[in-house]
Amino acid sequence: MDNLVRRLLELGVDVGTKSALKSALALIGKSDAPVDEIYVKIKNELNAPRIKEIPTNKRILFLSHCLRNSKKCKAEMNGWGYECRHCGACQISEIIKYAEKLGYSVFVVPGGSMVFKIITKKKPKAVMGVACYVELEQAMETAGRLGLPNMGTPLSKDGCKDTNVDVKKVFSMLRT
Repeated sequence: MDNLVRRLLELGVDVGTKSALKSALALIGKSDAPVDEIYVKIKNELNAPRIKEIPTNKRILFLSHCLRNSKKCKAEMNGWGYECRHCGACQISEIIKYAEKLGYSVFVVPGGSMVFKIITKKKPKAVMGVACYVELEQAMETAGRLGLPNMGTPLSKDGCKDTNVDVKKVFSMLRT
């Protein structure tokens, strides 16, 4: 299946690739569970060479707000998403500090419409993201339609609240 998805993406078939694969697998009675993982993995591999050519200060990192600790978070919402207060209650502060040290602009966002707004206003040359598969895939498709190379790291625990991510994987992605 990896080769099929890779070939379709290389040919430029993107927006409906994931849905088409899931539909095709359902028709033949196979699980579509690996499609999300394969899609993100291959998109990352295909975009990595272009991203390596873009300085980190021309990249944006989007972090899903669901990484926040809902009980202890001191972040406040503004026009650019949540402004982290570096309280240490979740992984966001650690990721922001690392990313900013590399030169990234970082935004903690509640969803895709804010991602689009920020991309439109900030005009980055590449986009990176950390989110659940659903949000990550939507953001990757949007960035792709805008001609922006992009990569993503999926959450290791999702659920729309109090989630987490493998920070080492995020750091690795940021060093691309």
